[in-house]
Amino acid sequence: MKETEDEIEILIGGKAGEGINRAGQVIAEIMSESGYNIFMIFDHPSLIKGGHNFSVIRASKGSPGGIKRRYDIAIALDKNTINLHKDNFSKDTVVIFNSDRVKKVEGTGIPASSIVEDAAGIPIMIDSCLIGAFCKSAGFEWSHVEPILRGKFPVKSDLNLKVAKSGFEHAEKKISLNRAGAGRKNDKVVSGSEAVGLGLAYGGVEGYIAYPMSPALGILHFLSSKKDEFNIKVFQPEGEIAAILMAEGMACCGSKAAIGTSGGGFCLMNEGLSFSGIAEVPIVIVNAQRQSPSTGAPTYTAQSDLPYVISAGHGEFPRIVVSPGNAEQAFVWSAKAVGLAWKFQIPVIVLTDVTLGDSLYSFDPANVVDERYDYTASVAAAGYGDYLRYKFTGDGISPAGFFTGDFGPVKINGKTHDESGISTDNSLILKKLAEKRKLKDHAIKEAMEKEDCIIRSGNEKSKTVVVSWGSNGPLCSEVCGKTGLRSVQPVVLHPFPEKQFEDSVSGYERMIVVEDNSTGQLADIIKSRGYSVDATILNYTGRQMTIETFEERLKEVL
Repeated sequence: MKETEDEIEILIGGKAGEGINRAGQVIAEIMSESGYNIFMIFDHPSLIKGGHNFSVIRASKGSPGGIKRRYDIAIALDKNTINLHKDNFSKDTVVIFNSDRVKKVEGTGIPASSIVEDAAGIPIMIDSCLIGAFCKSAGFEWSHVEPILRGKFPVKSDLNLKVAKSGFEHAEKKISLNRAGAGRKNDKVVSGSEAVGLGLAYGGVEGYIAYPMSPALGILHFLSSKKDEFNIKVFQPEGEIAAILMAEGMACCGSKAAIGTSGGGFCLMNEGLSFSGIAEVPIVIVNAQRQSPSTGAPTYTAQSDLPYVISAGHGEFPRIVVSPGNAEQAFVWSAKAVGLAWKFQIPVIVLTDVTLGDSLYSFDPANVVDERYDYTASVAAAGYGDYLRYKFTGDGISPAGFFTGDFGPVKINGKTHDESGISTDNSLILKKLAEKRKLKDHAIKEAMEKEDCIIRSGNEKSKTVVVSWGSNGPLCSEVCGKTGLRSVQPVVLHPFPEKQFEDSVSGYERMIVVEDNSTGQLADIIKSRGYSVDATILNYTGRQMTIETFEERLKEVL
């Protein structure tokens, strides 16, 4: 038996439709309630049934930023899981499998299908049986896991518990876990998509509108399940163009709205994005990146839309682009996005990816409550007289009035217009309108310098700086912490936080930029600011690098 473990990595695999993601989530929550911090990936092709799905749960007493190559426990619902992942097994890997379907394999065979059939259960309960076997193998007592599992099986809980206990009794203890810190009250296990949805709700969003598109789909599912609790209207229109126009219609009536999509849907939204720019209609857009152009690989990850979202839409207009790296950052910056959009009456784009959206993270609300979320928007007073929707001001921000208020006529116009919103082609007014947008852009840059736009970690005295963005940030932070390098993760990518970045890389001699794309998109932005980039580590496999792969590639460029 392996001695007390401060870290453990668990694989569970099977076919699409067998509940692999949910089973992984249950195991992640068991480990969280046992005092561990969680990072879990869910790997799945774009199939409803069949294919191969798997989850990898890394549970650590530290702060896991990625997964590792070697599995301590592997749970196989089918033989394919063994065949595809055996190179990640060591001689100490505990293999738990459904012996009714998997033959000629060494390990802990559990007749899970038979157990479920004898209990008059349904096939999905095979997961419950193998989860029970996992609990025994990991050294848990049934008295500890029974109340946890009861909370994880809200439907047919007694039957699920019966099946799980039978799986538990068929297994034997293989690992002794360090359960110091068990029963922590604050930590939750949430997906990145759920964290985005929670942040939007906390930021005051009153409407979420989206056409289903992976990998943003998780936000739509989550908010639709919580719409009554959060008092949010959730709509699924006929397409992405309708989604952005509906959200802008809500904003014109004074309701905060957000939309979610991926690259292809974002393309369709470009005219609506430009409308937001000239009509000064606030909106939050979540663009969840997927691998490759067009339909691409919708369930696999990439960081390939950065220059596009910065410059998308025709004409020149200000916007903010942020890219969080884990659940806590996703909550904070989704909430901030709502306030910033309404303060400046602009589009704010939250750039996520498959890794962030579909992965599970430990999330402690206490870590995010002290952030700044109260952005005061410039709102016109009712009974104003002749209301000037686009009044020229010193900072380019006009007092906003809405169709639902007592402002007199409110004219919101997507054509060039004067201060009152009346269409015009007058050259002097066109010039002044462009300068109004430039003033607003300057006000945004000044305001963003007061935000914590960059996350620093590792050895801040190191002359070697590793720069990353989005979901690679936690991965780089963990590895830099182990190797004594400096990690810098810009969360705000546009407008680029010039002063904060300069402070973060001060005194550097080597700069390495890490990205999940093939062209070095952030590296190009950094170089355009006059910095030398000595090396790039570019990953475009559709999967986040493992800790070991990143360490190896880092050694190659050092």
